[in-house]
Amino acid sequence: MSATETARTARTVRGSGSALRAARPRDRRHAPAGGVRSRPGAEPELRVLGPLEVVAGGRSAPLGSRRVRTVLGFLLLHANEDVSPASLTGALWPAEEPATAGRMVHGAVSALRDALPSGRGLAVSAPSPGAGDGDGGYRLTVPYDRVDLLRFRREAARGRRELAHGEWASAATTLRRALGLWRGDVLADLGAECAWWPEPEAVREERWAALYGRVTADLALGRNHEVVRELTVAAEEQPRRARLTGPLMLALYRVGRHVDATRVYRRSRDALVRSGGGEPCPELRGLQRAVLRHDPALLGPYLPFHRPVEPARP
Repeated sequence: MSATETARTARTVRGSGSALRAARPRDRRHAPAGGVRSRPGAEPELRVLGPLEVVAGGRSAPLGSRRVRTVLGFLLLHANEDVSPASLTGALWPAEEPATAGRMVHGAVSALRDALPSGRGLAVSAPSPGAGDGDGGYRLTVPYDRVDLLRFRREAARGRRELAHGEWASAATTLRRALGLWRGDVLADLGAECAWWPEPEAVREERWAALYGRVTADLALGRNHEVVRELTVAAEEQPRRARLTGPLMLALYRVGRHVDATRVYRRSRDALVRSGGGEPCPELRGLQRAVLRHDPALLGPYLPFHRPVEPARP
């Protein structure tokens, strides 16, 4: 190639680069996330069942300031849903919003979009300037298998269906897999920022419901010693959680610890009464009477505390 042709080629390449930069969209309100590129085949995972974490290519991605992390945590609790500007602003400033709250939220969402790794189907969108609460909102769009909370809910719903059909072994496996996604408390590292949000507490209740379902299946399979070991600690930490009392009483009775079974009932009842919750439910009172009279049915497949499971989440 001659010197003249080489110079002409170089000018063409430089011109193409300028054209590509000029063609990039400036309106990024609905642009996909992509501040950090993940390795090919390694889609990012977004985790809230424990400390907030975004993992891409086997590494935790830096997310920036605490405000950006808080925005991400709130949007993940509402993944694939529109979040109104008022809801997101209220989540960040529960007492009194600063005059520049709207601009600060927009800035945090923009920074979040830049910080999130790139991934198929992962995008952060914001309402158009001047839009009201009824005109859309902030939205984190993400595939269901990329968020631990959404995967947990899917597995828990499947486990509930298996419980409803008496498929004990399948239900125990499914619910154990769902509970295995938890690494700690919901958004454990955000602390005070989300302590007053109702969403984390609702997710914790989903966890307790899944644990209840799993130990119910384990008891039906005769895994009494395992249930005793696990629920003894849980019942001491949550004495007012009467839903755990029945499985623990039954497991204790089946391994020959009859006195301990009645002691667990009394402790749970006392905690309920002191808190103003009233007497235990009829099923639990019936189980206590069965323990006291050594009802032989307690050693069979009968689960006197087991109620029909609640409908699965959509």
